[in-house]
Amino acid sequence: MGARTGRREGEPVGKTQVSLPARRDATAWVYAAAGAALIVVYLVTATAARYMLPVLTAASVVFAIAGGVIRNRPPSFLPWLLFAAGMAPYAVADAIWGLYQVRDAEVPFPGAADILYLGSYLLFAAGLVALARQHSGRLHWAGWLDAGIVTLGFGILSWAFIIAPYLRSELSAWPLAVSIAYPVVDLVLLSVAARLLLTTGRRTPSILLCSGWLLVLLAADGLYYGTMATTGTAIAEDVSEVGWMVSSLLLGAAALHPSVGWPTQLSDGKERMPRKRLSILIALILMGPLIVLANVGGIRGQPVNITVIVGMLATLSLLLVLRIAFLAQYAQSRAIEARTQAHYLAASLREQEELQRQLSHQATHDPLTGLANRALLDQRLESALSRCSASFPAALLMLDLDGFKEVNDTLGHPTGDELLVDVARRLTSRVRDQDMVARLGGDEFALLAEGVDVSTLFDYTRRILDSFMDSFILDRGHAVRVTTSIGARSITRPTTPAEALRDADIALYRAKTAGKNQAVLFETP
Repeated sequence: MGARTGRREGEPVGKTQVSLPARRDATAWVYAAAGAALIVVYLVTATAARYMLPVLTAASVVFAIAGGVIRNRPPSFLPWLLFAAGMAPYAVADAIWGLYQVRDAEVPFPGAADILYLGSYLLFAAGLVALARQHSGRLHWAGWLDAGIVTLGFGILSWAFIIAPYLRSELSAWPLAVSIAYPVVDLVLLSVAARLLLTTGRRTPSILLCSGWLLVLLAADGLYYGTMATTGTAIAEDVSEVGWMVSSLLLGAAALHPSVGWPTQLSDGKERMPRKRLSILIALILMGPLIVLANVGGIRGQPVNITVIVGMLATLSLLLVLRIAFLAQYAQSRAIEARTQAHYLAASLREQEELQRQLSHQATHDPLTGLANRALLDQRLESALSRCSASFPAALLMLDLDGFKEVNDTLGHPTGDELLVDVARRLTSRVRDQDMVARLGGDEFALLAEGVDVSTLFDYTRRILDSFMDSFILDRGHAVRVTTSIGARSITRPTTPAEALRDADIALYRAKTAGKNQAVLFETP
């Protein structure tokens, strides 16, 4: 009982590209169509020469990869060069196997073809690893855990249906080792390819073709070696051969497709586990117990096989636990990150609110004294004037400092600014809390007092004038005495802010011309 020395191994199901649509190019599909025609010829040809057609298929992949690399320029040439290097000995092995079939001679087993086939598998595995490193930079443990679970799940099937029957056979050591090497290398390829498939970002046509290559290849291998191990003869060998030819064509088409040159984006796979993937992983874990319950190949009566399957199941369960631990750790880190981001966001919002408050304050307040500016006075004045009546009057006072220009000229503008700040503080301390003190510009101020009628307006203005009797002591020790002139307007009926300000300003002018340091009430005609 020997292993089939001519199975064709394809390319990494790995993923090479992701991204934007490439140029339209039918080369890959023309190649696939030509290969399909070759397969049809293989199926309908009755002569022994048909066994040389798989050689043409395998050899064409080498040229397809070379042409695809030159034409489409993938991000890294190394994986595809390794795949082409693997297909070259593969084609030679196919030729050796085909020549024996043409001559109707028995293929030596193990022989040169087996060495070439197994060597090509190692090159394919190296290409898959290079592809993984090219696209993910480093091989994340989460992706490898998923790949390990998949590999062990299929490893249980491989052990039950291929390896265990080989071990029960009468093969000598060297043929047995080569026979077992085929399914073992398949599992290695499956492990690396599963890593790629489970961490591929966007699935491009090239990635899908590579995926199809691996699936078809492993299915053909499983059919051939499974039947060979259990019955001693490959059943439906033509079906397996067609599978290997199809897998080779898919690999060549993947290299020729323009999407092989697209940049690839991979997810490290640790941040999520889709429900479908979790279901598949759990199904693989249940595979071992089902095989034991079904007593496949009388396995329950074989302690060694039971031990191996139980060991695989234990390892597989451990990998699944570790995988879930990765998910939990990632979820925890994401929660911490989310809380941190929420904290920074809240702080940012507070800063924005404070900035907005400051901007709003700056828009309505005098930057030097902090008093309301003309814009805010106009708003308050308009609101107050709309409510004025004989029973609820309001008073508007316009103030202008007497002698302020001399302070600026003799002591300088910084001292003048300091004086204005002190004047603002003194005015604010002498009015009621509900009254508004505003700076209109320069040394001109305004007071808005609601609920102050003509009978109390005199006392109100006198209190303001008296507040200027004491000198202002400035930071540099300067004692500065200034007085103020006041123009007042009593408002007992609704009017406009412009009219009220105009009347108060007229009264202020009269106070100035009358000798300063006094208050004049505007008299309505």
